[in-house]
Amino acid sequence: MNSLYLGADIGGTNCRVAIAEMWDDGWHIRYRGHYPSQSYPSAEWIMRDFLVACGSPTLAAAGFAVAGPVVDGTAQLTNVSWKMNAEHLGLALGDLPVVLLNDFEAVGRGLSSLAPEDLVTLQAGSPQAGAPKLLVGAGTGLGVSLLVPSDGDYHPLPSEGSHADFAPQGEVEIALLRLLAERYGHVSWERIVSGPGLEATYHFVRSEAGLEPKALTAPDIAEAAMSQQDPVAVQALEIFVSAYGAFAGNLALALLPRAGVYLAGGIAPRILAQLQDGRFLRAFTAKGRFAGLLAEMPVQVVTNADVGMLGAFAAARARSAR
Repeated sequence: MNSLYLGADIGGTNCRVAIAEMWDDGWHIRYRGHYPSQSYPSAEWIMRDFLVACGSPTLAAAGFAVAGPVVDGTAQLTNVSWKMNAEHLGLALGDLPVVLLNDFEAVGRGLSSLAPEDLVTLQAGSPQAGAPKLLVGAGTGLGVSLLVPSDGDYHPLPSEGSHADFAPQGEVEIALLRLLAERYGHVSWERIVSGPGLEATYHFVRSEAGLEPKALTAPDIAEAAMSQQDPVAVQALEIFVSAYGAFAGNLALALLPRAGVYLAGGIAPRILAQLQDGRFLRAFTAKGRFAGLLAEMPVQVVTNADVGMLGAFAAARARSAR
């Protein structure tokens, strides 16, 4: 039997964990688990529950994709109050080699394991072999990673670019910025282009329309918008998609990912029709004299929810080979 590796994709809302082995045709997952992050005091508690449920198999190594920056093997998650340390996790798992990596660094590692059917093209562009690639993805937070060519493959670089200053386009977004600035002081792109950002935008649109507050979660808002059941939800999602496109376009200008821009994260596959209707690409390419340059960049949506986990498996396998 091939060696078994644990991979976990840990976000502010959910923790997805699995055990897999590598075959000639790629990763084969043997066990899966799904846990609400906010219901556990630490990742160690989740891993213990998961391993017991799997019959405590012998593992070669573990990789954890975490929603937050990783420094010297330690991560403070952005949207859940956990601090994770690779050494401590390894000891808790029975002296196991463990690697922590930023969640979008993990998505970058997982891209090479995707099949063509795992991607939906928004803009074919003119891809250039050997050029950088860009990952952007909205979920509970907003992730960013640049992939640079390295030894015939791509090496993902972690980033916290989503916390750069939000740049509003038009009077509606300016008003949204003012509202969020009163609440938070600094307003980053993640305050708008994320699940909580969609909720904040929905409440803003209701308030601007003189409507009473209504508590809806981001998935509820997206569903109400896609089904055309709630005009406020429709407008909120339009603002969200435009901001998503503008942010991705800003990064594309800064980093020139001529090999492609990939939209990952949990939200993009759920609102695929809204990303395909042209609003995203209009905002993406609305960069004045450089609109033509951005129109040449391929833009694709990653629809495989396991991409971060695949990257965590790859990182774990590399860690065990040291």
